[in-house]
Amino acid sequence: MNRPLLKSEIKAQNSRAYLMKQQQSFIEKHGEDLGTFYFLMMLIQTFGKKALRNGDLKTLRMLVHDLNAIYRKYTQ
Repeated sequence: MNRPLLKSEIKAQNSRAYLMKQQQSFIEKHGEDLGTFYFLMMLIQTFGKKALRNGDLKTLRMLVHDLNAIYRKYTQ
């Protein structure tokens, strides 16, 4: 038998479900490519705010690197 989920596991599962719902919403509104791009921008903004609040420079550098890669992909 499976054990009941812990509160943290339920929270993580709900978070994933919410993000998947958001991604589908962006794709439905803006199409496949632009919807995916907007979803990535939303994720980068969210994680960037959290990293800035926590003073996590390593995460901020990683996000800037990812954002630069996305910019290069869509502008070349």
